[in-house]
Amino acid sequence: MIRTFALAITIFFVSNLAIAQKAPIKYGKVSMDELLMKTYEKDTSAVAVYLCDYGVSEIPFMTTTFSFDYKHTRIMRIKILKDEGLDYGDLEFSFYKGSSNVGSVKACTYNLENGKIVKTKISAKDRILEKSSDDVYTYKLACPNVKPGSVVEFMYSISSDIPPYKMGPWYFQKSIPIVWSEFRVNVPEYFHYKKNGKGYLTFDVNEHTYGNGSIAPQEQFSIDRYRFVVKDAPAFKKEPYTTSSKNYMSAVEFELAGVQEIRGPYHDRIGSWEQINKDLMENQYFGVQLKSGGFLKDVVAEISAKAETDEEKILAAFNYIKANMKWNDYYGKYVTTSLRAAFKEKKGNVADINLMLVVLLNKLGLKADPVILSTRSNGLLSLFSPSERKFNYVIASCKLGENRIYLDATDANCPCNLLPERCINDKGRVISSAGSFFVDIESKSVSKSATIAKLNLSEDGMVSGNVDLSLNGFTALQFRDAIQNKSEDELLETMDEAYELIDVESVELENLKNVEKNVVSKMEVELSEEVESVNDLIYFNPFVINKIDENPFTLEERKYPVDFTYPMDRTFMLELTVPEGYTLESKPAPARINLPEKSGQFMYSVNQTGNKIMVVSRFKINKRTFFFDEYANLKEFYNLVVAKHAEMLVLKKI
Repeated sequence: MIRTFALAITIFFVSNLAIAQKAPIKYGKVSMDELLMKTYEKDTSAVAVYLCDYGVSEIPFMTTTFSFDYKHTRIMRIKILKDEGLDYGDLEFSFYKGSSNVGSVKACTYNLENGKIVKTKISAKDRILEKSSDDVYTYKLACPNVKPGSVVEFMYSISSDIPPYKMGPWYFQKSIPIVWSEFRVNVPEYFHYKKNGKGYLTFDVNEHTYGNGSIAPQEQFSIDRYRFVVKDAPAFKKEPYTTSSKNYMSAVEFELAGVQEIRGPYHDRIGSWEQINKDLMENQYFGVQLKSGGFLKDVVAEISAKAETDEEKILAAFNYIKANMKWNDYYGKYVTTSLRAAFKEKKGNVADINLMLVVLLNKLGLKADPVILSTRSNGLLSLFSPSERKFNYVIASCKLGENRIYLDATDANCPCNLLPERCINDKGRVISSAGSFFVDIESKSVSKSATIAKLNLSEDGMVSGNVDLSLNGFTALQFRDAIQNKSEDELLETMDEAYELIDVESVELENLKNVEKNVVSKMEVELSEEVESVNDLIYFNPFVINKIDENPFTLEERKYPVDFTYPMDRTFMLELTVPEGYTLESKPAPARINLPEKSGQFMYSVNQTGNKIMVVSRFKINKRTFFFDEYANLKEFYNLVVAKHAEMLVLKKI
């Protein structure tokens, strides 16, 4: 299991009688000082800053229905400081449409004009409701008349007649600083919630007080009132090679552990993985669909007639589903209506496609099961707190001898032995009639690229020749995604944009559609600028493409893991033919750099034989995850590689 170094916050509480706490913000009460604010003193680089982010989650008793409801209200006030911060004039929030209702939604822009505060309210055309997945909808708001100096304000409420399984998570950090972040939770004594925290910030206020509610005039109940405040939270700085930021930002959430009936027994709601497995296998939109498959009868017969080995059957089934089912871009673990209907329509969501693949594999006599998981953007799973809600995706798995392979047929450019990057997020859970268990979801394939350049340097400083690329794994997948369905002219333009230092005169591609093989690209190129020449010396950087010219790691200290997603191996070889009479005046010294336990390796050499100069560079990252205590070494490793790739060949005419 990949360790998560977002340290859990230990939550301490002080208990006392309920004391009414004034809300830190009132919608519509923007001050002159807030509008006159020019910069945020604690972070002068901030493009915008949350002046306040305030939320209340509560479970009120409704006498009309003699039951408890749920309500969440949130108010946000944001100061726009720079042009780069204009996007913070937009807001979006998601909700479960089937079980939740959106109540009041307000948004307004405040500007200072001629010394007066001018308000611009949001109009109907600036409100959009979008379907994000089968059961999740996203409400989007765009404030009008936003500019540097503006203050924007949002308020919304969500209600439900069913108290939620989780309240929160409430994030005390965002991509910009927050002056005041406050979350309040009011829980009647009949609901027992576990309080979970994560991150590195400490609470400025952490209170647990008590209040009262009533079911009837003579029947009262106690209410636990929680209040959390973090002041002056710094912006969460996300560097490259990170899973979802929500895994590491400071946050708190309440997870339902049990419910006490008002005049009845206690019900444990923590649940178990066994119960989740049972519920899914009995669900008409999941497990019941696995018992279908009559509509695949002809497909099974066709594959069985041609494929002899299990490997051939798996590949044929994978390619059939991929070729005949179009993904509608929706995530989810439940089918839209039924697999038969999706097969007829030849399109569907993730579950329609990958559960159909599971059924087809089983019909071919193989042992296949679905695996539910949480995508990278959705955050890491909690392995010790059983919850079905966190899973938002499903893939297929198939036993092959003693091994289990994982398949996702939604991406036309993805080969059989590779999962899309969105799926690689530590763990998944096998769901089957035989039981349920966690499995590692990781890429065992090393993503390789090999570049062979044969270039000629003329006496007038022009460089031209051939560059051949061979790509596999994620490198090939990314290449195919970038150039699919492009015309020849569009392809050349794309290649020119990707390789800034060269002009691509022509390109030939091999295996572009055969995703099970390496992509091979053969290019005729010219250097876009003449090489630098001073007196009798010519300065030339050999890395006309694939130069590592910048360290992606800039933080002095990083408290969350570096996640490369997959191991990588980058090889660059250059044969540079120079004019007769030229020799290397100076060249980069050879280098061999290893990270501890050879988790990263770099090799570099330059040699001359006659009028040919050979340059060889190999860069390898041999494991997926580096933890915070390995960060300093990794950062310095990149610094050294960047420095070597910046060194010049210096040629002198004899």
